[in-house]
Amino acid sequence: MKTLIATSMLLLSATAAAEPSQCNLQLKQDLRIAPAMVELSDRGHSLWQIDPQGNLWLNGNPHQVNASQRELLVQYQAGLRDQTEKTVVLVGDAMKLAVSAVGQAMTELTGKDIEDFDGLQSALHKVELTTDELIVRDGQTIEIRGSQMQQLDEAFGPEFEKAMEDAVQQSMGSVFWQMGLAMMSGEGDFEQRMEAFGDRMELVGQQIEQSVELRASALEHQGDALCQNLRALDQVESRLQQQLPAFAAYDLLNTEQSEDGATLVSF
Repeated sequence: MKTLIATSMLLLSATAAAEPSQCNLQLKQDLRIAPAMVELSDRGHSLWQIDPQGNLWLNGNPHQVNASQRELLVQYQAGLRDQTEKTVVLVGDAMKLAVSAVGQAMTELTGKDIEDFDGLQSALHKVELTTDELIVRDGQTIEIRGSQMQQLDEAFGPEFEKAMEDAVQQSMGSVFWQMGLAMMSGEGDFEQRMEAFGDRMELVGQQIEQSVELRASALEHQGDALCQNLRALDQVESRLQQQLPAFAAYDLLNTEQSEDGATLVSF
């Protein structure tokens, strides 16, 4: 039972890496998607801006482009808008799934809601606040603060690990209490009662696993589609850099295929 609880909790920390399906996403700068402009900046300094008409600014200064370059810029900024929205939604859904799995495991095994575990609830709240500070949505504007991503690592640091350990210890008390009841009551002899208790715990684990796998499978399919779209967008970026050498200094997308088949996407 302890392994089941711990595994459910680890689902949450796994989302900190923001790795939908076979993509490893790393954003090192700040990306802002607004109706009038897509902008990449580094701690307040604008690196480039592209508007929906394909106009380009580099380091805050307008940069002349020809018709072919403008067409690629329009395609590039549109792709960034679409994939940023999908990435934010996917990460949010993964976080919700992980928290749900933790709560379901705790409730099924202890009879208590996740709110009854103060330390764990506080740690989860800190992760939620940190995520909200890194991925900011204001109306139709989305800002991903990649330059501050280390804050998410800190949110999953020693405090979170301690909260998980404490919650596991607290839950084990409830499990042993249920085991004691099974020993003292129920049908059959002692061995049969213990076997029935074990069967019930195994059923709980299977139910949680089935519930999580069903939703995780849907997220995996979304992640696969996201990876393919990012690879295609990287090709657009490469063509843009070939035609516009001044833009090559800002290599936002860099997709690579690892030995295990995963797509590594560095921002």
